[in-house]
Amino acid sequence: MRALADGHARLQRSLTDIVALSFDLDTDELRQPWKMFELDLVRHLDLEDEHVLRPFAAAEPGPAVEIAAEHKRVRAALTQLGIDLDLHCLRPEQVQTFVEQLRAHIAREESLLYPWAARQLGAEARTRLRHALHEYESYVGELHRPPVLRIDSTRSKLTFTLRHVVVQELQGRFSRWGGMLSVDEKEPSTSWVKIWVDLASIDTGSAERDEYVRSSAFFDVERFPRAVFSSSDVRVPDGRNPRVNGRLRLHGHLADVTLEVTSRRNEVDERGEERAIYAVNGHVDREQFGLRWHEDLNRGGLLVSDKIEIVAHVEAVRAVPRTPAG
Repeated sequence: MRALADGHARLQRSLTDIVALSFDLDTDELRQPWKMFELDLVRHLDLEDEHVLRPFAAAEPGPAVEIAAEHKRVRAALTQLGIDLDLHCLRPEQVQTFVEQLRAHIAREESLLYPWAARQLGAEARTRLRHALHEYESYVGELHRPPVLRIDSTRSKLTFTLRHVVVQELQGRFSRWGGMLSVDEKEPSTSWVKIWVDLASIDTGSAERDEYVRSSAFFDVERFPRAVFSSSDVRVPDGRNPRVNGRLRLHGHLADVTLEVTSRRNEVDERGEERAIYAVNGHVDREQFGLRWHEDLNRGGLLVSDKIEIVAHVEAVRAVPRTPAG
């Protein structure tokens, strides 16, 4: 029964990713990981119904009826969640409730159904189960889901540079930003990233300048508090660094932006947690986002460059679902 238990663990990891994603991605972006999870879970339930629950029913009809009813409820909830996702009304709280229900069901099977099968299944039934499990694992391998990672903002850094008349280069950073990403080393084109930036957290080393940049004269953070980058595709040109193409929503405008991943590595931190670490460069043309202000930055000199250079140090760890508010 080890393979079935491993299937339970994989399903729970996938659902954990989806709960985390449901807080950060819109329904269109959530649709693909949800569909892969749904296909995996349905195939798992089918395998249990055919090769474990059926013989269990002959020996323990009462408990078998209860587990079969739970399977029916899981399938119904899965269908309803899929419908809500398609209708753009799926809430993170719904997914979290489903997680709790599925975990309770898994605990019941692993304390009752699987121990019985390990002791009581006959030789022919075991052979059929092994063949079915082999097909199931091959099927799951084709689904292949890399983990979803959350950017650790406490150990990541987002900075920018632009030309400035007085100081030649104006440098700054954003102290509040984050996002989610998933990197598929086998199929890089299926990788994705979504990043948000709290524009009010800008820090250029001058409180007076920062306040002016936050004002309606430039970022207008009261109307447009966040910038959001969503990838559209990831490409790895031969012999060159990976490039992440996407759309940046900033100051009420949407434009294409390309980010270059100049280095990447994995390491284990002091808590034993694996981290994916990336160095990322890119640039933003402020004219594309209606940021056309050329006035004096509170006597700090004219802002003359349209190109804003972006440099990021990104550290990401496996996503952990948030606790729903309330």
